Amino acid sequence: MFKTVVALSSLALCYHGNVVGADLLPDLDIESLMSMDVQATSAMKRAETAFNTPASIYVLTNERIAHSGAQSVPEALKMVPGLVVRQLDNNQWAITSRGVASRFSSKMLVLIDGQNLYTPKFSAVYWEALNVPLYDIERIEVIRGQGGLLWGSNATNGVINIITKNSFDTRGIYADMATGSLTNYQANFRYGGDIGSKASYRVYGQLRDGEPSSTALDLPPVDNIEQTSFGARFDVNINDSWSGFIQTDHTRSDYGQNYRGVIDETNLNTPLSGQFNRKDIRVMGRIENRISSQANQMLQLSWLEQTGSHIYLEEEFTSIDADYQLNFLYQDLRFDLGLIYRAIDVNFNDSPFIFSDTRLDTLQQYGGFVQAQYSIIPEQLKLIAGIRSEHNELTEWEHQPLVRMLWHPSPRHTYWASVSRSSRIPALIEYNDNYVINGTKVKSILPAETGIEFIDNYAVRTILNGNNQVDSEKSTSYELGYRYNDHKWQLDLSLYRTQSTDATVLTIEPDVHLFDSFFNHLNQGQLANALDALRSTSISLDMVSNAELNTYGGDIGVSWQVSDNFNTELGYSYNHFEYDLQANTFPAIGRNSTSKQTFFKADWRYVAGQNLFAVLRHEQSNAYNTDNYTALDVTWNWAISDYITFSLIGKNLIANTHLEFENTNETYTIPNYIDESITGKLAVDF
Repeated sequence: MFKTVVALSSLALCYHGNVVGADLLPDLDIESLMSMDVQATSAMKRAETAFNTPASIYVLTNERIAHSGAQSVPEALKMVPGLVVRQLDNNQWAITSRGVASRFSSKMLVLIDGQNLYTPKFSAVYWEALNVPLYDIERIEVIRGQGGLLWGSNATNGVINIITKNSFDTRGIYADMATGSLTNYQANFRYGGDIGSKASYRVYGQLRDGEPSSTALDLPPVDNIEQTSFGARFDVNINDSWSGFIQTDHTRSDYGQNYRGVIDETNLNTPLSGQFNRKDIRVMGRIENRISSQANQMLQLSWLEQTGSHIYLEEEFTSIDADYQLNFLYQDLRFDLGLIYRAIDVNFNDSPFIFSDTRLDTLQQYGGFVQAQYSIIPEQLKLIAGIRSEHNELTEWEHQPLVRMLWHPSPRHTYWASVSRSSRIPALIEYNDNYVINGTKVKSILPAETGIEFIDNYAVRTILNGNNQVDSEKSTSYELGYRYNDHKWQLDLSLYRTQSTDATVLTIEPDVHLFDSFFNHLNQGQLANALDALRSTSISLDMVSNAELNTYGGDIGVSWQVSDNFNTELGYSYNHFEYDLQANTFPAIGRNSTSKQTFFKADWRYVAGQNLFAVLRHEQSNAYNTDNYTALDVTWNWAISDYITFSLIGKNLIANTHLEFENTNETYTIPNYIDESITGKLAVDF
């Protein structure tokens, strides 16, 4: 594939067009590129500049995504300071903020245009199956910290809201083709146009074929991928008062994965390789109405279907969401009101790995929120308060209040503070399912060894049991923030402390009477019968919600507009994560740890039509059983003409082949080593 990249580079260098490309490589605007002057909606559910938002928010703009050469949403998220983005292999990711990331990160809510992608079985987002055309993303808003008031449960650590462009802004033809050391090919096509004078549309498609890693832990790597995606969006502006859109996406992903599972009578995890097949279908519609100069309302309906299968697992998940929101002004008050309803259908066939106690095929959530904003001192001091109350079928009513204060003493300075409470609803695997895990050896259970080697080393069947008595994890967060904006340089600082109760952990209290039959046969010298008794014995690890969890840390970012053509960003994040456990319990997800991230980003247009974009990340953490590493991503973009651009993209440079995640006790996935890669991309846009 590297020869193909060289060929693409030669094709670009041999093209004798005019070096213009103003549309393909937009001017460097510090306030927009550094997110301070970008309109954000996720933190307040109304348009506010990031500079005036009382939350730790980072806005990743379309310009930054284009300059970076990212080929997927997780790759783009690596540009967000303070966000934990770690690869398990070429397809799978662990992503969160203000905590320890996991393959199934249950405290980070992910949305596309406000449509919830959360799946209740594993509390997961399947990043490998998430396809959003990056060239049609307007921005990605990332809230580091609680977002439960406006977005609901399971937003304890943050919210990622991917906001796509209006189809009025994507008229014409766009196409690109990429190939490289880990990508056989990735091709995208989009066509957009008008429907009369008040409506527009776009249709798009993608084909992707990816290579496996070069090195794996236990088995040869098989993390290749074949992905096909197509979709459409239709927007209409009926008049100044009414507008809306409908969009849909269909993605099919076939990818390989190494994993572990207990599949035989040894009761031990066996390394396995297999192909996974996933199908994701999203349909969503929204209508917006400007009632008056002081009020507007919105209704959004969405449908999501996800199916996944391989030799040992069959999963199907469907959700229907309805969201209504009303925003209005009353004298000096701003009010935001919302109602939500979600119906979920889960169909999961029992397998050798996982089986359920009872059938929980259908779940429902409903509730609402209210938020009020009052200007104590106009244009300077604001108080925001609200509460969200939501009912679910596992833990019933959850209440998530929030109070924020914003002080804007001068145009250059903003101070903010918040106190909030959020809830994490347990996943079904914690509540209702039983998961067969690596067996427990006899010698680690009994008070003394028998002296018979094959008996002492026999692995007793061990099951992680869900518990329908587990409660929701409740977190109270305290946050402080400060921003400074001097146009040429900017500062963004946030500090936080989160105290959680009823955190779900595992407990084990082996009952020695389970082994009475084994001891009786052993004392009589009946080894065969004793071994049969062991084979019919099982040990249970039970989920309980009796732990406390304390997290604290901070994020600081400094951005500097060196010149009109060169801007930089430097960031540092610190997170400390610590359980307070009761006797005979241990963590289910994450462990006591400290994580530090140092981050540097530069965007340099050194000649007309060409720019270099670089991101350097140093990850230092004892949470993932890996070495610390430093990775460099560099992209060279050349706008050959107004319509054609060429990019040469290097990812994970200077890090060499490295592991980013090895918490194999938390997931059946066997991670692979992450490779350096070189990719060439040619794009046309007219």
